[in-house]
Amino acid sequence: MPSPLPRRTVLSALLAAVATPGLLQAQTAPQTPPQTPAAEPLQIALAPFLSPGALLAAYEPLRRQLQVVLAQPVETTTARDFKSLMTATRRGEHEVAQLPAHLARLAMVDWGWQMIGAPDLPVTVVVAVRGNGPVQEAAALRGGRIAMLDPLSLTATVGRRWLERQGLGTAVTAVPMPSVNSMLFALDRDEVQAFVGADTQLLSLPAATPRGERVLARVEGIPGPVFLARPGLPPARLEALRRAFLGFQPDPARPTIAANAPLKPLAAAQLAALDDYVVQARRALDSGN
Repeated sequence: MPSPLPRRTVLSALLAAVATPGLLQAQTAPQTPPQTPAAEPLQIALAPFLSPGALLAAYEPLRRQLQVVLAQPVETTTARDFKSLMTATRRGEHEVAQLPAHLARLAMVDWGWQMIGAPDLPVTVVVAVRGNGPVQEAAALRGGRIAMLDPLSLTATVGRRWLERQGLGTAVTAVPMPSVNSMLFALDRDEVQAFVGADTQLLSLPAATPRGERVLARVEGIPGPVFLARPGLPPARLEALRRAFLGFQPDPARPTIAANAPLKPLAAAQLAALDDYVVQARRALDSGN
């Protein structure tokens, strides 16, 4: 039979355990590893040039790639109209906003937003009429109704300039509509005589959208919508966003549209060429129209 430990030895061992916090617990229960906080989602506000469902579907490949590269959740959203989007942008409600190029220029100059990139894709603004309709020249639009996105959109701004050059600035009625597919439904129902949109937008339409339009006029060389980063981001975060967006790989199985094109920053000359449009946009925002 083994001899009992001396009383002094037992007391010393117990005192050592008490003097070392967690020693006894560590020997009987495993430690719970610290929880890593969930990453905050990157929120991207998209310009509302299509219906919400069509718009979010068009930008889904970009969203998925950004989520992988940035290793964080990415959420895309949009706004009711361009004025609402600009109000949210002025307030800095989203880390990244996508704006028509002239509104992006305004946000950079007036509110300090930072360039990320725009589609490396030439955009043409088109004025289109019913393919089987009577309009064969611009003069035939006099007294008619022309569907456009809301007045702050770049396509509507370019379209109004084109109408003015045709001597039709006050001779037609501009009808704001929420999306390009809405315009095509209105054209099909003969509610409007023409519409103004971007050629790339016509490649992003839902399958149910009526087609059969005929292009009456084209205005080429218009920059596509621009992704911007909110002012005040840490330099490392801004650089990470730029790398992720500019590294986007388009899906070769999908049409080449603004949502499925390589991205690159707009050159200074391209931005400066938008300044006349910026003046009009600033006036519209300041007046509340």
